[in-house]
Amino acid sequence: MINQIPLNLFRLLLLLLAQILIFSHINFSSFINPYIFPLFILLLPFEIPRWLLLLIGFTSGLALDFFLGSTGMHAAACLLVAYLRPFLINVITPKGTEFEISPNVYAQGITWFVVYLSVAMFIYLTFYFLVEAATFLNLFLLLVKIFLSVLVSLTFMLIFLFLFSAKKKRRFA
Repeated sequence: MINQIPLNLFRLLLLLLAQILIFSHINFSSFINPYIFPLFILLLPFEIPRWLLLLIGFTSGLALDFFLGSTGMHAAACLLVAYLRPFLINVITPKGTEFEISPNVYAQGITWFVVYLSVAMFIYLTFYFLVEAATFLNLFLLLVKIFLSVLVSLTFMLIFLFLFSAKKKRRFA
């Protein structure tokens, strides 16, 4: 896990810059807001201690809040995803499956990764947009915004993964 630190720091900087400089300025409509930054938390090593995962999730979300001026909403959403990540991995991973050091789209397979990212982004964006809206009025419009943002975010995340993941072995199961 120690040799993963430079890779994860580079990934943090790359995703933070991409989110701040590119994805935060993409507005397909008022309903679609792509977020790829949570991918940093989702790609951390499997064996990372829970306290460190929570600390990294909160501080990385706080860094995003600082640059976007979102008053702690990303920090809270990143903390929630970091907290739920071990449970999510346990639920979607078949029993007895052995994985590498950290999630890799080629090692785990595209199906596993799409489910993993979809559920995590649904949690992240639901929490984020509910806190942002601070109301349950127009719940249908909020659900449309969440659904469309998850789809667009998932698309950009998969593009990022295929461009920047190490190809070890392909398994599309």
